[in-house]
Amino acid sequence: MFDAISRSDRAPTRDADLQRVDGAARVVFAPELTELYQRSPCRALLPRVDGREGAEVVFVNTAGGIAGGDRVRYEMKVSGATRVTFTTQAAEKIYRALDDAARIETQVTASDGALAEWLPQETIVFDGGRFVRSTEIEIYGDSRILALEALVLGRTASGETMRTGEATDRWRVLRDDRLVWADAFRLGGDIAALVERPALLDGCRAVATAIYVAPDVADRLDAAREALDDARAGATVVNSVLVCRMIAPDGAALRATILRLLTVLRDGAEPPRVWRC
Repeated sequence: MFDAISRSDRAPTRDADLQRVDGAARVVFAPELTELYQRSPCRALLPRVDGREGAEVVFVNTAGGIAGGDRVRYEMKVSGATRVTFTTQAAEKIYRALDDAARIETQVTASDGALAEWLPQETIVFDGGRFVRSTEIEIYGDSRILALEALVLGRTASGETMRTGEATDRWRVLRDDRLVWADAFRLGGDIAALVERPALLDGCRAVATAIYVAPDVADRLDAAREALDDARAGATVVNSVLVCRMIAPDGAALRATILRLLTVLRDGAEPPRVWRC
């Protein structure tokens, strides 16, 4: 006998039953561009940056977002006397998952005096979205790395909130192959209730972490604190890593705080041009 309905007509009950994304992009400067690898749906674009110092790389997710079971990986390596800024074309979107979390893996490496900046736009998690993000920083010698990750729980500008789901953010910073800082942030289950807890986000639905690793990190602490003075944020130095935390009611308020901080940590340089699009 045959089934009354075809397999394609059945509603999927697992993310594994659906077509999943497994994308990657790797960009290497040493100090000029020496390697560029990309696997769909990840793309790496190198726009002209006339009048600006260094190069700029813009990562694009041609899938338009990430859902349960998807996996994307970005790898950036910069060496030599150069400055490279990596960013994303738009805010990443994490859509509803059935039973599996999406995974985003990021690795940034700087060596031989390079300055690497990882400045992606926000990640927006829709209601029911599930994702795990891992960001690994490797720095050698007198190189510098500025890295940022921002998370917005729901499209607050559209009146949408994230009520359930999972969001996990993990950081690891290695200096000369030695672990100097590790951190993990996780929300799961009843997100709406967790967000309201005073000891967690105290009603805020946007959160960001920025780190700066460089020989002059101690000299930047006071300037970073001043930039964050009128926001719900703080800055400290742990094992020669400047760590800045920021929370805000929504993504727009969070971005305003981030821009003030970046102005200080980037010596007045403008943010990546795609941030204005």
